[in-house]
Amino acid sequence: MIKSSQLHLLEHFANHRPHLFHQRVRVNHEISDDILDHISDHPIFSSGGSQNCQLPIAIQLAIFLNHAGHYGNVIFSVGSVINCTNRVMVAILDQHDTFIQFPGLDSEDVARAQVYMQNHSCPEWGHGILAADADGSPFCLFAKPAMHSETFFDHKSNYSLNCQASIY
Repeated sequence: MIKSSQLHLLEHFANHRPHLFHQRVRVNHEISDDILDHISDHPIFSSGGSQNCQLPIAIQLAIFLNHAGHYGNVIFSVGSVINCTNRVMVAILDQHDTFIQFPGLDSEDVARAQVYMQNHSCPEWGHGILAADADGSPFCLFAKPAMHSETFFDHKSNYSLNCQASIY
């Protein structure tokens, strides 16, 4: 069954139903706008003399965020989805240092994370920093892991991971 695009609803969701916006693109509207501000002037979004016009950058970003937030057969990958995803990914990767940052080891965030880790995980991870999706969702795996697969099976019947980064 082919579903109708909901891109035209994103602005309404952002302004009136933020939970639906987040459900579609896996980030809140402010974060989406911030990403858009950082990547909008990237040269990958210029047509470069080509007769084929690209979709507006905001729509390409929405397509990318939706695609990145799903796996398996949930997202229908056609040429334009792949092209938008590739363009946005290039623009984001060129902004790596803007988007990927770790707090300083002496920061209050690190201290809170270490207390949490000491109280909720194994002792070996006591000096680590817990990293998770903004809404606490695990990262779904594409396929069942070959070893110890039962340890990756979550309460929603998916194989998934939470992310752990240790800094010593």
